[in-house]
Amino acid sequence: MKVVLSSRGSRGDVYPIIEIGAALKRAGLKVSICVPEMFGTRARGKGLKPLLYSEDSAMVMEEMGSGIGAIKTAIDWFSRAIDEQMEYLLAETADADLLVTSVNEVAVPTVAEYRDIPHYRIAYTPVLPGYHPPPLIPWQRLPRIANRGLWNAVNAMTGFMFRKHINGARRKLGMAGMGGVNDYFTGRSHTILAINPVLAPPCRTWRRNYDYSYTGYCYGDIDGGLGPDLARFLEDGPPPVYIGFGSVSVDDSAAFTRVILEAVKRARCRAVLGTGWTGLGNMELPPEIFPVGDSNHATLFRFCAGAAHHGGSGTTHTAARAGVPQFIMPQIADQFYWGHRVHRLGLGPAPVPPRRISAGKLARALFEMIENRAYAENARALGEEMKHEDGVPGVVDIVTGRGIGAELSVGAGGMSR
Repeated sequence: MKVVLSSRGSRGDVYPIIEIGAALKRAGLKVSICVPEMFGTRARGKGLKPLLYSEDSAMVMEEMGSGIGAIKTAIDWFSRAIDEQMEYLLAETADADLLVTSVNEVAVPTVAEYRDIPHYRIAYTPVLPGYHPPPLIPWQRLPRIANRGLWNAVNAMTGFMFRKHINGARRKLGMAGMGGVNDYFTGRSHTILAINPVLAPPCRTWRRNYDYSYTGYCYGDIDGGLGPDLARFLEDGPPPVYIGFGSVSVDDSAAFTRVILEAVKRARCRAVLGTGWTGLGNMELPPEIFPVGDSNHATLFRFCAGAAHHGGSGTTHTAARAGVPQFIMPQIADQFYWGHRVHRLGLGPAPVPPRRISAGKLARALFEMIENRAYAENARALGEEMKHEDGVPGVVDIVTGRGIGAELSVGAGGMSR
């Protein structure tokens, strides 16, 4: 059996697909995987031989912007990539049995339909429309009927932005137009929600409308060492807070670094500063702040008093699994959703976008993460519940037809825990 996998975007989009691909290969399947060039080394390190998309993922994230404007930028990015995506995937699926992709791959439903093979789309946020708020919308506290309207608006914008590109590709293949956006993505595809159902519960309207499963987040092989200097810093004082934005950019990294320095000073705490793709910490730092590039969050967070971050699904799940409070500073996409959910579940302070962050606000959030006993207890309880969660085996079971084998799962409309 041959499976073709594909994903583009940030690390949070691509790493889980690489983990799934490696697990499918270990399960005995023939695997072809397409990822952006910067993730080629990661894929090869997992025993895969990737085909490489030409996009510069770091530049894509840098140009994304924030808020509502980021939605248009993201959809335009999807549209620009359609031709290359179609070229790669049509060639790779000539002898394939199924497709497994992230939700970013907008051309894939067309390829799956043309090849008449199953498609499993991996989602790291609740992408199925319903009465819950669309994850990429900043307004996360609106009434149910308003949320339903927002889903319709998002689908309308999405269709307006890339229907022309998709239908052009379909015409070349002798296929009819794509029809409604929601049906295009969900009509023939099985959605695998690689998320925790406590952090992101299903909408009750999904049961009668969609074919979906929950597996839990796809961490894969995430445990590892931290390096001697970081380990020594962690041992030399009280647990620090982690502060970082991962693959997301802030407008002025130097200015935001100065905000962080002042906030850490006011909160009288220590901090591990994730430099990330935006280049935080590119200046002289005081001894109570330790800068790190790529680090093992699953291991690091267990030694931290809390994690202040951008709110990507992977970082949110990893911090939750580690059992630490969180403070989310959302800018784009599902970061707004995760910020709302973290606060609503009592895992940390209310989210604040970076453009509204001052040294005082950040200091108060850091102090709350460290001193608020309710946040610590709630985070510890959820972490205990999630400590054995990994969606990769569940995805493998679904894709290979062995049923749903993960600890957390929802099959075609129902939930089991």
